[in-house]
Amino acid sequence: MTSIIWDFDGTLANSYPGMVAATQKALEENFKIKLSKDTIYSGIKATSIRKFVAGLLEKNEDTSIDGLDTFYKTYTLHENEFHDQIRLMPHAKISLDYCRSQGYQQFIVTHRDKSIYDIAKKLEISDYFDEIVSVADDHTRKPDPDMLNYLMGKYNLSAQDMFVVGDRKIDIDFGKSVSAKTILLSDEEDNFDSDYKISKLNELNEII
Repeated sequence: MTSIIWDFDGTLANSYPGMVAATQKALEENFKIKLSKDTIYSGIKATSIRKFVAGLLEKNEDTSIDGLDTFYKTYTLHENEFHDQIRLMPHAKISLDYCRSQGYQQFIVTHRDKSIYDIAKKLEISDYFDEIVSVADDHTRKPDPDMLNYLMGKYNLSAQDMFVVGDRKIDIDFGKSVSAKTILLSDEEDNFDSDYKISKLNELNEII
């Protein structure tokens, strides 16, 4: 059976404005690091918030060894303030409905903490998924295959019949880690390869 592994932030939901603002505030409040929102957005799109911030803190001589933990405590407080502003990406419901009509199994796999469960309910999409997997549930972060291996073992999924959908290189590398097919959601020029690329979610039915 075909399975669809969805990323959440930036793929199914437009949550980047809150994530960028929270990153900006946490960096400035804790480490006096001032960056534009455009710089932060580009940085977290290229890698992840954790890798982007860790790289900044390594360059900051005033950062203590627990700097990343300090960042995340402040980041989480600020990011929570934006949860009510998170909206589904254009055509997200259309794509989810299409995959359901085809009988595909659908899952969310995300770096977002356990807030994902309440957010998915508020967006009224929880029922589309067999399971939502958060890295906060003691899983290893993307692109390590841990979360995919967990789903493949639990639901007897085949990598040959699996599509991993995301908006960043880390999502594509994640899918490639188990030799699944990868679909990049992006309307920008990218310097990495995916099996398929779409600029809008309603193009998904042309692929699967």
